[in-house]
Amino acid sequence: SLIPITIIVLIINIFIHFLILLLIIIINNIRIILLTIIIITITIIIIIIIIIIIIIIVIIIIIIIIILTIIITIIIIIILIIIIIIIIIIIIIIITSLAAAAKKIKNVASDCLFCIILFWFVLIFILLFH
Repeated sequence: SLIPITIIVLIINIFIHFLILLLIIIINNIRIILLTIIIITITIIIIIIIIIIIIIIVIIIIIIIIILTIIITIIIIIILIIIIIIIIIIIIIIITSLAAAAKKIKNVASDCLFCIILFWFVLIFILLFH
């Protein structure tokens, strides 16, 4: 009469062991799945951080290039303005010099004209009253 009870206890024991083994397998699988999810999440976060860093570096490089372009343009404009001012000053000096030279030439020419008229007047006077 103990044999059926023993068999029932054995069956229950085997069933309990099977349940425990099943639970261990499920827990193991859940652990592996969780570990995989954590690894995938960490990988995605690292990839997003790397992409953000690359975007920030590209934006900084673009800003530096824009600032350098603006600075170089301003320097070129300042140099061109200085060159134009120097050219204008040189032109003013040349015009002033030419005007002064023309005035001197005019003075000399009017002096020469006066000399020529005086010369002819004296010549005619000498010829007439000789």
